Amino acid sequence: MKTKLLFLTFLGSLLTQAQTLNFKNLANMSVGRGAAASVIVDDNIYVSNGYQDKGGNANYIEKYNITDNKWSILNTTLFTKKFANSETYNNKIYIFNGWGNSHLEIVDLATNTVTKGAVNRSYTGHAGSAIHNGKIYVFGGSGLNGVATTVFSNRFQYYDIASDTWHPLPNMPTARETKGKIVNDKLYVIGGFNGTSSRLINVFDLNTNLWTDQYTMPAAISGHSLAVSGNKIFIAGGYNNQTFLAYFDTTTNKLHQLSSNMIPRRHAALEVYNNKLYIIGGSTTSVTSSAIRSIQVADISENALAANADNDNGTLEKKVHTNADRDGFVISNKNNSNQFEYTVYSTDGTQITKGFAYYNKTIDLSRVRRGNYIFSYKDEKGILQQIKIFR
Repeated sequence: MKTKLLFLTFLGSLLTQAQTLNFKNLANMSVGRGAAASVIVDDNIYVSNGYQDKGGNANYIEKYNITDNKWSILNTTLFTKKFANSETYNNKIYIFNGWGNSHLEIVDLATNTVTKGAVNRSYTGHAGSAIHNGKIYVFGGSGLNGVATTVFSNRFQYYDIASDTWHPLPNMPTARETKGKIVNDKLYVIGGFNGTSSRLINVFDLNTNLWTDQYTMPAAISGHSLAVSGNKIFIAGGYNNQTFLAYFDTTTNKLHQLSSNMIPRRHAALEVYNNKLYIIGGSTTSVTSSAIRSIQVADISENALAANADNDNGTLEKKVHTNADRDGFVISNKNNSNQFEYTVYSTDGTQITKGFAYYNKTIDLSRVRRGNYIFSYKDEKGILQQIKIFR
C-alpha cells in the first residue's frame, strides 16, 4: 500500500513567517505541580491547587516573585482539588471548579484569609474561565473525578463578584473540557477534549450574549494552557503534543505556530507579564510523580517575535515527494542529509507513531494503518513543519 502525499503545509498553513521563542529557566517551585491554577497580582504569580510530584493534591498557594525570582508559600489552607480555575479581582483570588469540591474560595491577599462564596451548582473539572468587568465566565469541563462515565459539559455561566451570584448563559456549541480567554469583549474558547482532542475555536460576543464565529485550527490540541498578550492568545503545551506552542491572532483570526526550546509539558499554568510568557509546572504523563517544578520565561514582545522571524528567513532547497518503489516518501534537501525525529498524528491530534528518518531517504510508514495523518518534524532550523498524508 503506497503512502501518497496529499499536500505540504506548516501547522499554520496560516503562518507567514516561522518564529522561534527562546525560553530561559527560572527558580523551580518547591514541588512539582500539574493541573494547577494561576493568577498574576502586581509582580507575583500565585499558583494554587493541582496534583503534586510527591503525591496527592495541593491545598495551599505558592507565590513566585518575578522581580526577585523567588518562591514562597502563603499561610493559607485551601480545599484540595485539581483541574480547578482561578481569577483575580481587587487584590483577591477566586478559586472554583475542579475535581474535588464545589466550593468557591476567596483569598484576600491583604489579610491572607480565605472565605467562601456562592456554591456553583454546575461546577466541573477541566473547565475554562476568564474574567471581564467584574464577572467571571466559566465554560465547559467534565464530570467529577470518580464517576463511572465521564460526562462532558457544554454549560456556560458567569459569577457576578459584586452580588456573589451565578447566572446561566447560552450553552457552548460543543461540549468539552477546554480553555478560553477574553480579548476586546469576545471570549475565545480554544481546543479541548471530549473523547478526542478538538481543533475548534468558538467565539462568544459578550456585548450581544451570542456565540458568533467558529474557526478550525490546523491541528487539534488539549491539555494546553492559555495566556493573553494584547490581541494575541498564546497556547502552550498539550496532552499529545507537549511541545506545542502557538498564538492565535484575534485581529486576523489566524493561528501562528512557534518553535521553541520549551520543556515539554501538559496541564501547565501560563501567564503573561510585561511582554514575557511564563510557563509553570505541568506534567509529562498521567502519573502524578511526573509533575515538574520548572518555570520558564520567553520574550514575546513584537520586536522579539519579528527578530526571531527574520532569523528564520534563510532559503533552503527542500522538496517532498513520494517514492514509487517503497511504502513511504522522501523529504529532499540537497543542503542537509542529517537524521531528524518525526511524529505521526491522526487528524484529531492523537499520536500514532514516532521515529527517526533521514533527509533524501525513504521514510517507511508501512506499519501505519489506512487513513489520513499529519507527519510532523522540525527542520534543521528547528522550525516545525507538517505534511498531510493519506494511505
